[in-house]
Amino acid sequence: MQPSAPVTAHERHVERLYARGVENYGDYGAGYLNFGLWENGEADYVRAAERLVHRIGELLGLAPGARVLDAAPGMGSQDLYLDVHFGPLEVDAVDITRLHVEHGRRKAAAAGVTERLRFHHASATRLPFAERSFTHALSLEAAHHFDTRGRFFEEVARVLAPGGVLAMADFVLAREPRTAWQRALLDAACRLWRVPNANVDTLSAYCRRLEAAGFAVTSVEDVSERTFPGYYREQCRPERRREVARIRGFVGGRIGHVLNIAIHAVHTARLVDYVLVRAERRA
Repeated sequence: MQPSAPVTAHERHVERLYARGVENYGDYGAGYLNFGLWENGEADYVRAAERLVHRIGELLGLAPGARVLDAAPGMGSQDLYLDVHFGPLEVDAVDITRLHVEHGRRKAAAAGVTERLRFHHASATRLPFAERSFTHALSLEAAHHFDTRGRFFEEVARVLAPGGVLAMADFVLAREPRTAWQRALLDAACRLWRVPNANVDTLSAYCRRLEAAGFAVTSVEDVSERTFPGYYREQCRPERRREVARIRGFVGGRIGHVLNIAIHAVHTARLVDYVLVRAERRA
């Protein structure tokens, strides 16, 4: 593994966004941070979160022995899930939030899989790995933060072997804002969520960036109505809000709720979609 590059100013902002209260999480929500895939009247957050992770594993076509890159794995729960249900796997996970990396390492140690599941404090746009190191790569609800997503696609193309598979759970611009209010709403949500302007892509632009980096897009699924509403309901539950306030503190809890309101608002305004994308590295 090559040494990682220094953290940029944007990455420090993203790290601060996600680091608040991480030391207090314990195993709350089984350590998941994703929106979840809410199907068949599901009401339990952990099951919805794991359903989303499982869907990514299916898109990747994971099987024992796969060499997997996970870009921004949160606190590592998704990698342990994939290893149990699709593995054993060889996983290298990179995250810019150092406390997330420490959580992931502790989880891997507790499960006795530190030789297979490795967590690195590094940037997804400057991956510290050699060319053709991996057979599969994923990024679950993280690439919108990267500076930029296009650079990440280029880096993944570099470290994936030809024919390797990339699966993304990501956000795209559903349509351009039609009014000044909609533009202001979208801009505010992007600022709050630390999304660079370069990442505000329509689906067609998103796919063009993948193709320019050396990928062939093989499937796209819009799961907006199975992600945004269920996640927002979960985040608004009084019990959930009290627990988040305990973990992140009063101010952190309020900030988190404002972030959730912002993402709910851009979804209900039909400005942002949630998509699952599969692509293959061209030879």
